[in-house]
Amino acid sequence: MFMNKIYTFLLGSCILALQSCGDFLEEVSQDEFEPKTTEAFRELLNGEGYTFTNSVNPLTYMMDDDIESVSTSSWDDIHRIQQELYTWQPDFYAFQDEEGTYASSNKDVYKNLYELIMACNIVDEHIDGSQGTDEDKTVVRAEALSLRAFYYLQLINLYAYPYNDKDHDPSTALGVPLVLTSEVFDEGKSRNTVKEVYDQIAADIEQACDLFNQDKISRGVFRMSYTAAHLLASRVYLYMENWNKVIEHATYALETAPELVDLNNYTIDNNQNPTNGVISRNFPETIFLGGYRAISGSYGLMGSPFNVSSSLFNLYTANDLRIGTYLMKAASNLPYNYMLLKFSSEQEYAWRTSELYLNRAEAYIELYKKGNQEDGQNAINDLNVLLSKRYRGYEPLRLQPVNELQKLYREERRKELCFEGFRWFDLRRYGMPQLEHILIDQSGNSTRYILKEKDPSYVLPLPDNAMEHNANLIQNELSPRREGSAM
Repeated sequence: MFMNKIYTFLLGSCILALQSCGDFLEEVSQDEFEPKTTEAFRELLNGEGYTFTNSVNPLTYMMDDDIESVSTSSWDDIHRIQQELYTWQPDFYAFQDEEGTYASSNKDVYKNLYELIMACNIVDEHIDGSQGTDEDKTVVRAEALSLRAFYYLQLINLYAYPYNDKDHDPSTALGVPLVLTSEVFDEGKSRNTVKEVYDQIAADIEQACDLFNQDKISRGVFRMSYTAAHLLASRVYLYMENWNKVIEHATYALETAPELVDLNNYTIDNNQNPTNGVISRNFPETIFLGGYRAISGSYGLMGSPFNVSSSLFNLYTANDLRIGTYLMKAASNLPYNYMLLKFSSEQEYAWRTSELYLNRAEAYIELYKKGNQEDGQNAINDLNVLLSKRYRGYEPLRLQPVNELQKLYREERRKELCFEGFRWFDLRRYGMPQLEHILIDQSGNSTRYILKEKDPSYVLPLPDNAMEHNANLIQNELSPRREGSAM
């Protein structure tokens, strides 16, 4: 019955749609929790559908080219698990089992995302029968649908090939299981195709935008809104390479988004524990704080064997105001080249106005490739608006050949959205290029590891616990355990 499903979900067993019922289901009284009002569904979504305790991507920041190993003796079990990710090992889940640590942040991200999805499913499926105004029901459903779109976008980019991969047709390539109701199945659900998942994501976010169109009021950065939904839609269509839809949704969002912060006139209030940093509710550009961050601690990666990569840090020029605001140089007595500035006590990824300008600029650049000079100028206009707020003494860009403009754009996107869960997904969209990581161990020995172009490890393996409890799941192609070469 419905109430039993709701309460079972609240006990954390909503992943049953993907796993065997027997191992997780706990029988409870049907009358222990019975939402009747729209407000009760709102509270359910607030408590179980938003990402304030569950991480949506704690994995990939160790795998991209924005991080590098540095010489230090500060190694422990957590860092050794990070090492498995840093060297793109296909069996890092098993290593976590052996160590018995860090599992909730890494191994359970698949389960966590489906638990969040189930909360959204419950709201979408049952809120019409609740007691409340039509207006309130519309807003709560819009929140649920936009959140579900976000969580499936995370899943499909972690566990499947990118939508635009020419070697894996999205209409046949395996995606992730689509679970769209609160119904519990004894048998596991098989994987849908990449296209089917993206089609559902697009349908959800389009419906959410339509619903939010009836109520454009922002209820704060911890709630989905009209602006956040259109931002997410622009991101979805960016991954799908539907450039006109990117422009459409980014334009809608920019009509209500906060203005860009001019770093020429902005000061972080306290470098030790800022409350108005870039990742915070108080940063004026913040639209939504959407997802528990992987990197935490007083100074992000400080005290870790891993740090901001030189390849990223060296992209910033002397007049780039993001140095000291986004990233900063390490103290001279530390064994680091650079370090990530921990922006605030908040642990979420921030959806910010700058992403809208970047998404729309990329879409214009892709249309510019077809020969339309106006699209190229539109891209330049968007980049100039953003970059004039990020550089001291900024000289506006002029129209340039499309290849040069695309290179400049990708560098600015990398610098602007660093350590916010974008880079790995972007590398996948860019064709999954070859990457190199050099690991410096506790004794100071250096070993080079290579992730080859289009390597299978650009797609994460499905977790062992999901495979064990769902016989209908097919595992992704796995690379052999990666061997490094001594330097």
